[in-house]
Amino acid sequence: MYHFHAGSGPDTQAIGIALEEMYLDYTLAPSRAPVPVLIAGQARLPDAVNILPALARRTGRFLPPEGTSASPWLSGAAPDMDRIAAALSPTGYLLGPYSIADMALYPRLWNQAELPAVIEAWRERLAARPAVGRGMGVVWA
Repeated sequence: MYHFHAGSGPDTQAIGIALEEMYLDYTLAPSRAPVPVLIAGQARLPDAVNILPALARRTGRFLPPEGTSASPWLSGAAPDMDRIAAALSPTGYLLGPYSIADMALYPRLWNQAELPAVIEAWRERLAARPAVGRGMGVVWA
């Protein structure tokens, strides 16, 4: 059982998506911390950049393909639309198959207007996933 101390914003939503996609049991608690924190036993993991890869490794699901890194997509940096569109063009997802990179970026773009067509199509594919909808709902006001 994981204990998820949620904040507000896209990192919290990305972690919510991952927990739901990976069918992990968790409790949700509001937090005033500047970053979300996941507690598993005695381990405390802060921030999406640490939590998402740890969950993917633990479950063996949604890992980036070998030889690629999700790190550039996990940071809170402002999204570069040209780079995103180029990454999505070959396969429809950022790193080939659906991965933690897509989970991390989606909350940053879900309500952004006037996206390039390839990004809009990606956003619609993710919005249609039930776990994405549930995960987006973890943000505390």
